[in-house]
Amino acid sequence: MAESDVPGGSSYSDSTSCKICLKTKGIYICPRCNILYCSLPCYQSELHVNCSEAFYRDCVIEEVKSRETDSHSGRKMNEILQRLQENEDNSDIDSDDGDSIPDLHERLRNVDLDDADSIWEKLTLAERQEFENLLQSGDASQLVALWEPWWLYRKQKILVQDLKMEQDTLHPAYEANCPTVNKNVPPFFKISKTPPAPCVKYNILNVLGAYCYTVRFLNGEHHNMPAEACSILVNLSANLSLNHTYNSAVIAVEAVAHEAINCTWMGASHHCVICMKNDIECILAGPEDSNYSFYLQASLSDIYQLLSEARHSKNTDPNGVKKSGEFTKRFSDNLSTSLVQKDKLRLIIKKLEYYLSWSQDHASEICCQKLQVELNF
Repeated sequence: MAESDVPGGSSYSDSTSCKICLKTKGIYICPRCNILYCSLPCYQSELHVNCSEAFYRDCVIEEVKSRETDSHSGRKMNEILQRLQENEDNSDIDSDDGDSIPDLHERLRNVDLDDADSIWEKLTLAERQEFENLLQSGDASQLVALWEPWWLYRKQKILVQDLKMEQDTLHPAYEANCPTVNKNVPPFFKISKTPPAPCVKYNILNVLGAYCYTVRFLNGEHHNMPAEACSILVNLSANLSLNHTYNSAVIAVEAVAHEAINCTWMGASHHCVICMKNDIECILAGPEDSNYSFYLQASLSDIYQLLSEARHSKNTDPNGVKKSGEFTKRFSDNLSTSLVQKDKLRLIIKKLEYYLSWSQDHASEICCQKLQVELNF
């Protein structure tokens, strides 16, 4: 493209220019559609609005098209839709449907809650408008209850306890609320004949930071979208994506914060990165002093499980047929997502096996210690 053909007379070549304004050099790459852009205004422009709204759409669509079909997910979906109806009742949106509309619960009777298009057909015009307004305003989180991380629990110390309580310590109650610890990983001395490098513990901190941020970002629903969750996790952790190693806790954790803040579509704030630091400290502290490494092993096990699910997940319909209902046409994101390749996932899974094995014998090197990190963002 000649310089005279570019608005504003840009001297940048077509291959490196911003694909939104075509005026300046593109220095960022959209993680969803992979186009070059130069600034936040370009990223949020009308030409690129689908990407800036895509995450909220994905979250709500995943809630509506929940992959779980048990009674718990059914109740959860009804709660989400009930909140949508409550928002409508409290709004000033006028509806032409009259007062004879059946209750939402009645309208959803015998409706497959895994089918977003079927649910969409049962919503009133006002409910649909409220749904779209929430997406456009970024307030879609109002439809979903805030998830509370399991690692925030800390067992209170009891100076005197009876015999029954001592027996209960064999299987503490908090374990039921945590990811299952992978017990199939061999001891460290069986997978490595040499002592672990000092950087291993800092590399694990980098992975933990990415994990905490990813799980909170997806409101605890990471196992409902394993491929997408792993994409976020790997992009936030340079240790997983680029095999970067770290020689201090400060650099390892700040690297995650840097990636999150510089990711335009993630919208990370100072509060988010401080929360991530606190989450890491909670994991390293463990649920109690006598079981200090449990949260660390549970976190690494959860990451291992998530990576395995992503490697075996299928992002297309089992029959290869895409639905074409009104909801799908209106809200589905057709832009490509930078998912992690399965060969790459296989290598990362091997790394997690190494970290899990390390945590069995060397967890004391990082657990029960205050994380001396000051995040200056």
